[in-house]
Amino acid sequence: MEFKPRKLDTFALVTSITTSVGLSALAIFFLLKDIPFNWLFALLLIFIIAASYGLSPKNYYFQGGNLIIEKVIGNKIIIPVNEIERVDYVQNFMKLKPLRSMGNGGLFGYYGMFETREYGNINCQLTSMKDVVIIKSKKGYYAISPENPERMLEFFQSLAPASHKEISKPEHSTKRANPLILLIPDTIFAITLIMVILLYPRLPDRIATHFDATGNPDQWNDKIVFIYLSVIPQFILLLSAFLMFFIGRNKYRNPHALYLMIIVLSFIQIVVAFFSFDLYWFNINGTHFVPLGYFILVTAGILILLLWFYNRILTKNK
Repeated sequence: MEFKPRKLDTFALVTSITTSVGLSALAIFFLLKDIPFNWLFALLLIFIIAASYGLSPKNYYFQGGNLIIEKVIGNKIIIPVNEIERVDYVQNFMKLKPLRSMGNGGLFGYYGMFETREYGNINCQLTSMKDVVIIKSKKGYYAISPENPERMLEFFQSLAPASHKEISKPEHSTKRANPLILLIPDTIFAITLIMVILLYPRLPDRIATHFDATGNPDQWNDKIVFIYLSVIPQFILLLSAFLMFFIGRNKYRNPHALYLMIIVLSFIQIVVAFFSFDLYWFNINGTHFVPLGYFILVTAGILILLLWFYNRILTKNK
């Protein structure tokens, strides 16, 4: 039995068209510019479009006692029918005020992990926010958007005694996040501020403030710019951490995902602090503290590990 997904809703359609055109134009711009690694930047932009489309839901169908969510490219999501405990119908998924924990919010669909107060973490595989079927299985919640939800609900009823209703009540109480987690970005900001205060008097009056792709300076400014480049980004990241915490603490049923997002922001603070120290080091010693290529590789590796761990937390707490 096959159930086609709904067509992209208006927001997803507009987002898909404008983003694809914009990223493609930017990729062409990089290819036409004579800058180092221009082909790499262009390839990355095209990869974002292709990956977003490839991971979007293509089809929903029942086969061999399983509900299978098929993507354009990638692993299928297999849900055994005998593990399904309930099937709910939600006419407008946006009324649940879903928070995107880790996923795609409109580029060729809505897929990945979202969270609502009613259901907690939901693995969404949607093409539209209208007429959504939410499936509760032993492994967690899944959300799909079939073209004909009434037909799918009738089919579920013919397979198992699963009931369906509009919106279910929360099954678990909300755990409020502990504000002590904010000590991490606070501490990093304070250490950076002390570092800037101690290093600033040692800098020459004119300093290199910008470097090309090979690490050579291509822009010089008064040394006061060292304070701007060091403190302003740190303050923005600190403010972002506070806003993320106090907005998210009342919306996330489980605080672990919120904690990890604060930690990711704190790691970016550390990266900014390192660039500030490297800027000082170059203007004093004429060389970078660590080669830029190695630093980018290490930073990207740590971010990938944090995102992987973040995804494990989300899927574990479905």
